[in-house]
Amino acid sequence: MNVKNTTDTQTDWAKLARRDDSEIDYSDVPAMPSELRSLRIRQPDGRTVPINDSMIEIDADVLAWFKTHSVNYQDRINQLLRDYIKHELVR
Repeated sequence: MNVKNTTDTQTDWAKLARRDDSEIDYSDVPAMPSELRSLRIRQPDGRTVPINDSMIEIDADVLAWFKTHSVNYQDRINQLLRDYIKHELVR
C-alpha cells in the first residue's frame, strides 16, 4: 500500500495502513441503491472492477498462509486463480 503523509492532517496514516480491513466498521454505511450496482471502476492499468456486494470467502488458514508468503497476497491469489482458469481452458 502506498501511503501519502501530509503535514496538514493529524491522521496517523501509518497506523491506519497497518490495520486489517476486517477492523473497518461499516455499520453506518447505507446499502448501495440497486441502480448503482452495475457501475464499474476503471483502474489505472485499464482493468475494471465491478462495484457490487459480492465477495469471496476464503478460509482463515488459507488466507493466513498467503499473508505470510506474499506482501501482495491479494494479487497473488488473483494470479493463481487466473492461472487455474487458463489451465482449465486448455484442457
